[in-house]
Amino acid sequence: MEIEQYGRAKILKPSVEDDELTAVDELDGAESLADFLYADTSVRHLIAADTTLSGGRLRRIEAERLTFSQVTLQSVVIDRCVLMSSDWIDCVLSRVVFRNCKLLGANFVDNKWSNVVFDNCRVEYATFETIHASASAVFVGTRFKEVTFRRSNLVGGHMSNCTLEAVEFDGGSYTDFDCRGNDLSTVRGARNLDGILIDPTQRQELAEALVSELDLRYVDEADR
Repeated sequence: MEIEQYGRAKILKPSVEDDELTAVDELDGAESLADFLYADTSVRHLIAADTTLSGGRLRRIEAERLTFSQVTLQSVVIDRCVLMSSDWIDCVLSRVVFRNCKLLGANFVDNKWSNVVFDNCRVEYATFETIHASASAVFVGTRFKEVTFRRSNLVGGHMSNCTLEAVEFDGGSYTDFDCRGNDLSTVRGARNLDGILIDPTQRQELAEALVSELDLRYVDEADR
């Protein structure tokens, strides 16, 4: 397996042989689907449940709604997809890359992750809740807006060159989560980022984020 490095995080890349993929019209209906290509289509509701998707690629998919429930994705590339109102419930993601995707209104809940990468994506109005990453989770060049990380374990992960607009960290474990290369001054829940890795210059940014959460009252000039 090929390894890709992001800062200190080492990621096992998906192994997808494009010349061996078989085009499919749907993802649901079988216990497992391997070496597949699901591409170039628009759907109202993309559904998969109680299945394993492995060694495949989702490319240029537009879905008004997505529901994945108890789905295992192993060695899968999700490329240039627009996924609206997506629910990823009780899923297992191993060696999965989201690349150049838009996830607008996403909920990742009770997921187990290993070697998951979001590369140059746009993630808006989303929640990552109770994510357990046994190997690094990586976010690079991704724009976040109105996103909450809640009670998640992202120990040893990596985030760089990301835009963090109205991003909240609500509990969880982030020890050795490498946040260098991001502006942290506007994050909410900065007190929950105990143990993250930062550059010395980011201390001021975190100080601003912490102060903004306090109910401070300033003395008027006339009262001094």
